[in-house]
Amino acid sequence: MTSSWRLVQLTDLHLLADDQALFKGVDSRRQFLQGLDLATSLAPDYLLLTGDLAQDEKAETYQWLVEQLQASGLKWLWLPGNHDAPELMQNWAEPGFWQQGPIWQLLGLDSRQPGKASGYLPEAQLLRLDQALMQPRPLLLALHHHPLAVGSRWMDAIALENADAFWQRLQLARSPVVVVCGHVHQTQTWQHQGVKVYSTPSTALQFAPGKDEFMLDYQAAAGLRCLDLYADGQCRTWVENF
Repeated sequence: MTSSWRLVQLTDLHLLADDQALFKGVDSRRQFLQGLDLATSLAPDYLLLTGDLAQDEKAETYQWLVEQLQASGLKWLWLPGNHDAPELMQNWAEPGFWQQGPIWQLLGLDSRQPGKASGYLPEAQLLRLDQALMQPRPLLLALHHHPLAVGSRWMDAIALENADAFWQRLQLARSPVVVVCGHVHQTQTWQHQGVKVYSTPSTALQFAPGKDEFMLDYQAAAGLRCLDLYADGQCRTWVENF
């Protein structure tokens, strides 16, 4: 079975403008470049970057990131996370996307809230979702914040705040929907209302799962998610660690 599209998701890069600086003890630039090399080897049709790209929210950080992406030769799309500055991102590319393919469509929703770590989809974003759900073709939907609980009290306190409105919209789907998110720095899989939802490891470092308080897991590997989208509406996805 030949895939209609191959996508690779990289998320939670937490890059810094200072090439000597570390993110919580980790060289996030080096980690990202390893992830980008692996992504390139998988030959995706699109690279999806799902937020928390620039930890310091500086123009120089986005400039460095875009230079690496352009050098890779990959087509890429990006979303902002709570550690991003969309007003800077749009100097290079719009932070959000809606791509129509021959079989599937790709929709990236901006769930960032200014000044808050939790997410929210304003009416304009929900209307974009409505429009995509009206299309008679499968939908790969990306956003930064997780729309379902991950089982960590501190992390679930900064999830998508209006997840109920999000799921009410998805009840109207005419075709299969697959959701990918970032933000949680770990791999999880859910199924809700017939929709598969996947979170993806950070390229930088991971959060310890199932903890009520913030805790890092320096033993957990960084990773990316590969998704093969097929003409019959099926999706095959897996995480590759590095």
